[in-house]
This record gives sequence, C-alpha cells and structure tokens, in this order.
Amino acid sequence: MNSFPTEFVALGLLGACVYVIMWAKSFADLKSYGCFRHVIVGAAIGYVYSFLYSKYDFPNFIMCFVAGYMGPDFIEAMVERMKPKPPGGP
Repeated sequence: MNSFPTEFVALGLLGACVYVIMWAKSFADLKSYGCFRHVIVGAAIGYVYSFLYSKYDFPNFIMCFVAGYMGPDFIEAMVERMKPKPPGGP
C-alpha cells in the first residue's frame, strides 16, 4: 500500500462531487461554502475509509464512493442530535 491512500481519497472526493452536482439548484450553489465543505469532508472520509478496508476491490470501491456521497450529511445529522436542547423543549 502507498503511504498516502490516493485511490480512496479520490473516490470520497468523487462521491462528494457527484452529490454536490446532483443537488445544486444553480451555479451559485456550487460556489457556496456548504458545497466546498461537503467536498472537503467527502475527501476526508475517503482518507479515513482507507484505514478500514481489507483489500482494494469492487465492494470497497463502491462503499468508499457511497461514504463520500452520504458521509457529510450523516456527520451533520449526528452533530445536530448532539447539540444541547433548550430547557422545556421537546
């Protein structure tokens, strides 16, 4: 294995880019901070995934792409759940 897992970072980045392109409503959305953050977090998820795989084959290829695609939304949802709730709220 290389010292830097380029394949997995690229797959996470590609998954995040596909997500951003599919859900952007206009070109201005592609230039927003939220899209930039999604792409950077997708690449970081690909890097983390490189430590979790058994071998580089088809299922890991697809899972790394999917992790880059869905990972940033999952992380955002977990952060929202962990925020303290206001007193007296539901």
